[in-house]
Amino acid sequence: MNNTQKVLKILSDSTNYLSGEKIANEVGISRTAVWKIVKNLQDLEYPIKSKMHSGYYYEDDNKLNEFIIKRNLVDNLKNVTFELHDSINSTNTRAKELSSIQNDSHPLIIISDQQTGGYGRYGRSFVSPSKTGIYMSILLKTQTEVLNPGLLTTATALAVARTIERNLGVTPQIKWVNDVLINQKKVVGILTEAVSDIESGSINQVIIGIGINYLSDLSIFPPEIQARIGTLQQYVNNTHLSRNFFIAELLNEFFELYSNYQSGDFIAEYKEKSYLIGKKVTVTQGMKEITGYVNDIDKKGRLVLHDGTILYSGEVTKVRLT
Repeated sequence: MNNTQKVLKILSDSTNYLSGEKIANEVGISRTAVWKIVKNLQDLEYPIKSKMHSGYYYEDDNKLNEFIIKRNLVDNLKNVTFELHDSINSTNTRAKELSSIQNDSHPLIIISDQQTGGYGRYGRSFVSPSKTGIYMSILLKTQTEVLNPGLLTTATALAVARTIERNLGVTPQIKWVNDVLINQKKVVGILTEAVSDIESGSINQVIIGIGINYLSDLSIFPPEIQARIGTLQQYVNNTHLSRNFFIAELLNEFFELYSNYQSGDFIAEYKEKSYLIGKKVTVTQGMKEITGYVNDIDKKGRLVLHDGTILYSGEVTKVRLT
């Protein structure tokens, strides 16, 4: 960690003003060097306040900051590693690149302020405007040789829904399998991808991509998708919750569920937030369409229709509300 990172960490970890002298003593540099580093960080839009006779104070806003995220993680997650970007093609693509050289057993979290080539299911474009969303991928070693991507995706959706409800004061719904909705509009998309070992062919890593319209202004999205997407903007503005804190809370929720997700014990809570149970839906699987009323979501994360049809995968393309 270089001196700039050390100063940033000290400021990020403090809840009070810190004098230049105190920071200088802790890092082992001069007060002038501290002033130069702080000035450079301010130029990079880090929200550091300067106050005569008091020193410096980091006032968390929406600037991505690894140290503030880590500060708000539960103790058993302090060893996760982060890679933050101002802009990147796709956090999932970056996770795939790193999967071949990622030997650390600790999870790796990749977050970007913007994605220029973000994508969702079936390779569809995921619009990722700068500085207003949360675009994050989690690269993990798999727990077992058998991976249930449906359960992992549903567990992730529940973790996101919990985080929104507990921190922003609004109750979301989940559209099987990977969309989180507010007022019937999609605010979160989730994409789970497996990484196979070339020699053995076994799945040894998994990538969970999460895209959230956090402070997004819907007017900047393409007109053809504005009618079906939503944003958390008004709820974030009401609570003044920074992206850093929300990301930390989401990671806390995710890893709590991930530790035992294969059991499916969380499905009862998932069903309480389901947007589909009791509704007539059309599910597309490739060229095939299946229509029926949703009766249940079982403990394997599968959609169960009223006629007994069980769907492991697919995309819900139509929902009849009445």
